[in-house]
Amino acid sequence: MTTPIWLQDEPWLAKWLGWFLDRLDKSQDDDGGTARKKAITRRIKKNTLPALYDFNEDTHGRWQLLQKLANEHHIFEIRYDNKLAPYQEPYENAQCRLNPDSEPLLRDWLNRPRQDPATLAWHQAISEHQGNFIDNGEALLIQRPSIPDLSPAEIVTAFASIRQHLTQRLTLREIAARCFKADSKALDNRQELLIKLFGDQAIIIQPRPLLLTAWAPPGFTKLLIVENQDSFLRLVEAPPEDYALLYSGGFRASATRLSSEHTRFAFLPGSAPEQFNQRWLAEDLPCYFWGDLDFAGIGILKALRHSLPGLSAWQPGYHPMLAMLENGEGHTAQQARKTGQTDPVAIGCPLCDRVLLPALRQSQRFIDQESVTLFALNTPS
Repeated sequence: MTTPIWLQDEPWLAKWLGWFLDRLDKSQDDDGGTARKKAITRRIKKNTLPALYDFNEDTHGRWQLLQKLANEHHIFEIRYDNKLAPYQEPYENAQCRLNPDSEPLLRDWLNRPRQDPATLAWHQAISEHQGNFIDNGEALLIQRPSIPDLSPAEIVTAFASIRQHLTQRLTLREIAARCFKADSKALDNRQELLIKLFGDQAIIIQPRPLLLTAWAPPGFTKLLIVENQDSFLRLVEAPPEDYALLYSGGFRASATRLSSEHTRFAFLPGSAPEQFNQRWLAEDLPCYFWGDLDFAGIGILKALRHSLPGLSAWQPGYHPMLAMLENGEGHTAQQARKTGQTDPVAIGCPLCDRVLLPALRQSQRFIDQESVTLFALNTPS
């Protein structure tokens, strides 16, 4: 449908109708595009529609156009004021009540397509802070990061405030806590977005150190990484000979920063920290891993091998667990809420690839390492 000729010739009328679309757009912004609860109305007065009070023009013809919009096109309903004096024009103080169904027609006539309220909110928020971003906020507009309970305006404001913290040698978690209502995890996995927004300044954000607990007696010649805390502490109480012990904390130690300068160790009493720091990444130091006998545990070993290529499964720990599995012991994935675990297929460790993983696939049962008692671990690797 095209705009009527008579509407093109009457700019005052287009302005009057445009006011109703302005209200429609504002109601979408205010309620997020949900159903509108209040009718949109406007009274005809000298200050709202001065074109009907300019008696040097054809005000009668203009009034007929308004009536035509109401009676023929059903743009709005006209409700008259019954208290008018005889000398007053019939349209004075009349109320025009917009027909919601006429919105598509109005938008077509005035060439004002309806815009998504969320898009408008992001555009508005970014326009107020675009000077804080090297890309003028384009990356935010494309990604529109979702953070629960925060509006687009609050999210953009928070991202804009990051800039002032980039020279303070803070970690990502520290910056997030300062900018996102004390939520330290709000920026996790968003480093790429920060680089697009802040360029080289984002690259110098301090890496978050990986903190691991270790027990390293003087003269150790082997390293054993243990997945779970209870098993780690039991081994510290009765340590296998010549081993240093490292608590991995599940997948924490499998991060790529494991072998970086940012890894930190907390040493238990009886340790030789200097010797451990000198030896633990040495190529000639035999390294082993012991964790749960399930797909996730083997997956941790697979991930750790990216930083420690020579890492292999610790036979003294896995052999008792394998025997339990062969005896029909263990729990199902459903029982222990492990249905989301993924078979790592192959990891490059002979014991895992040839023995442990085939046993898991055949039995469809799992063994947690805490089930192994200390006396079963006296066999040397």
